[in-house]
Amino acid sequence: MTVTTENNELATDVELDILRYGLIEVAREMLDSLMRSAFSPICRDILDCTVVIHMRTDEGWEAAALWEGCMQHAFVAPHIANFVMDDWDVDSLQPGDVIFTNDPWRGSLHQSDVNLFRPVFVNDRVEFLLQSTSHLVDMGGPIPGGFSNGAQTHFEEQLKLPPTLLYANDVAVRSTFNFLLENNRVPHMVLGDLRALHGCLVVGERQLHDLIVRGGLEQVRAAGRYAIDATEAGMRRGIAALPDGDYTAQDFLDEDGVTDEEIPVNVTVRVRGDRMEIDFSGSGRQPLGNCGTAWCEAGRCIEAVKLMLDPSTPVNSGTLRPIDVLLPAGSVVQVLPPSSCSSHADIGPRAINVVAQALSQATEESFASDTGTALYVGFSGIDGRAGHEGTPWGAYGLAGGGWGGTWKEDGVSFCVTPIGNCRTSVNEHVEIESPLVIVQQEMVIDTAGAGEFRGGLGSVFTILAESDTLITVVADRLKRGAPGVQGGGAGMPAYGWYIEGFDLGVHGDPLDLRGAEPLFGVFDEQGRPDPVNGEFGRGARYRTGKFSNMLVRGGDAIRFVIGGGGGWGDPLARSTERVLVDVRAGLVSPQFAERAYGVVIADSTVDEAATAELRDRLATDRGAGAEQVPTAIPLTWKI
Repeated sequence: MTVTTENNELATDVELDILRYGLIEVAREMLDSLMRSAFSPICRDILDCTVVIHMRTDEGWEAAALWEGCMQHAFVAPHIANFVMDDWDVDSLQPGDVIFTNDPWRGSLHQSDVNLFRPVFVNDRVEFLLQSTSHLVDMGGPIPGGFSNGAQTHFEEQLKLPPTLLYANDVAVRSTFNFLLENNRVPHMVLGDLRALHGCLVVGERQLHDLIVRGGLEQVRAAGRYAIDATEAGMRRGIAALPDGDYTAQDFLDEDGVTDEEIPVNVTVRVRGDRMEIDFSGSGRQPLGNCGTAWCEAGRCIEAVKLMLDPSTPVNSGTLRPIDVLLPAGSVVQVLPPSSCSSHADIGPRAINVVAQALSQATEESFASDTGTALYVGFSGIDGRAGHEGTPWGAYGLAGGGWGGTWKEDGVSFCVTPIGNCRTSVNEHVEIESPLVIVQQEMVIDTAGAGEFRGGLGSVFTILAESDTLITVVADRLKRGAPGVQGGGAGMPAYGWYIEGFDLGVHGDPLDLRGAEPLFGVFDEQGRPDPVNGEFGRGARYRTGKFSNMLVRGGDAIRFVIGGGGGWGDPLARSTERVLVDVRAGLVSPQFAERAYGVVIADSTVDEAATAELRDRLATDRGAGAEQVPTAIPLTWKI
């Protein structure tokens, strides 16, 4: 195969492959540089960052290569570049200029996610645009970290800048830096991260010029087009393999942090040949709270399609080409200004979940919903440790849930939702830099949705405060767990507790609720977690999982137990050997093995006769609608 370049030169597919992977390698070097030089755990440890190489084309700016730490940035980056450059006269740019923006209505996920853009000149013309993106530790406003629970307008949130010059000819624009640094709590971290975001663009420009010198501009541009076209072809092949039809699904956000109303997220996925339309018509109104999103589900929801239908090709602008996304203005997936949209961390996963549920009706090669909430926890305060007295600080944690079971294997356990594909902070770093001790972060038994292929397990996340600490929590999936597909069961919903005078010897068992005050969850009359028959918020401090600046006294702890992913397929079809392995590994209790899988285990072995009898009865009852696959929940709470 050969491709004709813009100068009518011929390039072989081997040459184009080498150069397109050369572009990806430039992006990888950029991200490595960013992570090595970043100051904050958000970028350095959590990987809430992405870099992109955009290419100038007749259709606008197209993402030719990228390297993501946080997957959702990759799916919205092509739109952000075009929004920014529609505002900015490209002919006015000079070498070494860097543009800054964090405006959600220009493509940023929320105001805490900043985007830097640097032009790359070749022969005195801007041919490429390099982008670096990361969440910053603080951008001002009432809540450190940017998840401004309770805010109803973006005026109550962090600083919001339209495209603004941050560097001119690689010299920092002092007025812009002063404005940013004088309006946040941790200027030393923000300054370090901004310099790292700028520095990785300098690295990328140098590497990209080296690639152009070796391969030639037209060859590199041809390789960029080839990369985009190849990914588009992969996406089209995946879509064409589905039967034409309309596939609908519905899911919910628990509430918006202001009212207690559930917010429906509806989708109709229309497949026609090798094209797809994702229509969110019928989704809930624009929420009063901050849990909507400006418009970015136009890109982020496509992650579900990519994961299911074309997981192997690189993400770039070709990923988006075969898909149209319809977002009703004034709905939860496209709030209108001046609404707040700072807390995008639950609507984004839910949009992916609902698209995956719809596509699961079109193919058996599908997967169940993941945990569907990052269960983000932000920490801040004034350090009281010896040698750190009076120092402002901020830290972040992600509890870690489970991905849904798939058509061929169990879901991944103990990880962040795929919308971010991030990881939590390195616990040792948190403990060095903050007055916090991460006491527990590990999997919890009976949290995964049952299925022929079960969901991944959820986890416990317990944090001890060494000095008075303010925390902000963003959590959803509190009323119902991640749903299963193809007959699979739901995962466990999320719970939270406050523990005074924490003592690991006394409070180390996450299923022992004695001495723990419920913060949120669905509980029965005795205070035992019961997602089926319990009442949301009964006996708990909050009737929401979205609250800010809760004081945790020094010596006290907070504990979260986050549910796992949904199950795929009938749990009664799961092999008894796999159930036994899970029981022996402490992932499934013998009691839940009987209730969900119909497997009777005695003396660490399967009672085959009793199992056959129980499975026959459960199959009959479930087939008649007399019984449902039970929602995952530990059965041995101590109260």
